[in-house]
Amino acid sequence: MSRPPVEVADILCVQGDCFRGQYRSWLGYQQLSVLRAITACRTAAHGGHLDSCSRCDLYAISYNSCRNRHCPKCQAQARQRWLARREQDLLPLPYFHVVFTPPHAYREITLMRGAISLAAVSSSALPASSSF
Repeated sequence: MSRPPVEVADILCVQGDCFRGQYRSWLGYQQLSVLRAITACRTAAHGGHLDSCSRCDLYAISYNSCRNRHCPKCQAQARQRWLARREQDLLPLPYFHVVFTPPHAYREITLMRGAISLAAVSSSALPASSSF
């Protein structure tokens, strides 16, 4: 897996202070902690270790990760493994992702009676989607 040209940590390093300053009133301790962890992930802030190659005597510094569950760097491999397992569960036929959005007028009842609302949308989804 190759490194993307711009990572979330790069954006946070450049604009993180401005973002935290502008939205500090609604950022809680956990959100601020995640932002700090992602910014410092795989940098000297978390320490590191020296990797060496026994064949060519090449040395490289590897910085430790933050191991935060919200960090895209730390969770990339876990995400790839999860996707690979889900792909094994797929049947060999085409899939379509369809989103049904109820009208805004139903928002309050959906929030109060989520299970009943979900059942109603699910039971009406098949006939609606079969008509296309």
